[in-house]
Amino acid sequence: MEEAQVWMKIVIQAVACLIMVGGIIGIFIERARTKRGVGVRVIQLATVLLVLPVILILALEGVLENQTTAALLGTVVGYVLSGIGKDEKTKPSSSN
Repeated sequence: MEEAQVWMKIVIQAVACLIMVGGIIGIFIERARTKRGVGVRVIQLATVLLVLPVILILALEGVLENQTTAALLGTVVGYVLSGIGKDEKTKPSSSN
């Protein structure tokens, strides 16, 4: 592998690690500042902030094959989008 490619891979992996650490720290700081608890959406965000960079790093290192990476990314997207309508409050229907 060319030296420039190695450095690019290192930079991408470092940014992915910073996203993981910074995202989790940011979540806890925001929750402490607003004095709010950890809800379902926060847990989903934390999961995505941890899982996506790990998938990226493993894929760059060649641990995951292309098909496995695509399947895992599709699973994460499905997980995030699965509960979009569950938390929204519905308007009571007026049956007069």
